[in-house]
Order: sequence, then C-alpha cells, then structure tokens
Amino acid sequence: MLIKLIKEGIIIKKYIPIVLLCFTLILSACTQLEEDTPEYSGIIVDGKVMGYEYTVTKEENSFSWKVGYKGDITTIEESIDNEDELQNYMMAVSDSKLILSKLIISLSYFIIVTVISFFLYKKNRILKDGAIVVVLASIIALYIAIDASFDLSFALQDIKLHYLRLTAIG
Repeated sequence: MLIKLIKEGIIIKKYIPIVLLCFTLILSACTQLEEDTPEYSGIIVDGKVMGYEYTVTKEENSFSWKVGYKGDITTIEESIDNEDELQNYMMAVSDSKLILSKLIISLSYFIIVTVISFFLYKKNRILKDGAIVVVLASIIALYIAIDASFDLSFALQDIKLHYLRLTAIG
C-alpha cells in the first residue's frame, strides 16, 4: 500500500510542472487587455475616497480627466500645463485610500482585541496573567489608528489643495 502511494506521488510530481505551465499560459492569455492597443478609447483608471473622485478617459490621442468632490464633477483636458497637478491629485486620492484602509484595519483590530479581552475577563477572569500583553496590543493598535487619522487628515487637505488648483485651472 505504501509503495503504491509513493509511486502515485512520484507520478503526480511529474505532472505538476506541466499543469503549472498550462495554468500560466491560460492566465497570460486571459489578461490581455484592449487598453494595450494605441487606438483604445475608454476609461483608463478611476479612484474615489471620502467624496473626492477622479476618472481618466482616453479619447484617441488625448486624455480627459473628470475630477470631483461630492458629486460636483469638472471635466479637464490633460495638457502640459496641468499634467503634474492631475498626477498629484490622482496620487493624493490613492494615498488617502490606503491611509483610510490602514485606519479601518487598526480600529477593527483594537475593537476586536478589546471586546474579546472584555468577554474573557467577565466570563472566566483569566486575563490576570496576560493582561499586560492585551493592554500592550490595544495601545499599539490605538496608536496606529491615531497616527493614521492624522495622516488621513493631512492627505485630505492635500487632495483639497490639488482639487482647488485643478478647478481654478480647468
């Protein structure tokens, strides 16, 4: 029985590279996008965070940007004059999205640790030995959340600055 399983394992190991090669070829064929062609027209990229948004659309040889705040959309044609400001706006929105995710994750971690430790303490009173670890984990999560909230505030001010510059230019 053991010899049979070993032989089957060897046979399976022989087919693993073939299966991986086929999977790689299928995956690469499925990821071909229409955007790769020079005559592609349509939405290239978009982003949204806390009311601020942008959408980049390629139309023949030019790029059109729709930037907005809380539904107030302004359409701007990309040019040499506003290219850097548009890129800065896009990066600020992307960065804010990451910072918001960090804030949500750290607050969720803090809440989970706090709730679980509260229930364990109330039910069994078993956190006497591990109380220092739980308090330390909660403090770290709270510190990360507070730091992320300050970062998010600065990032939103940065987005607002770029948005006001773009709408004044556009």
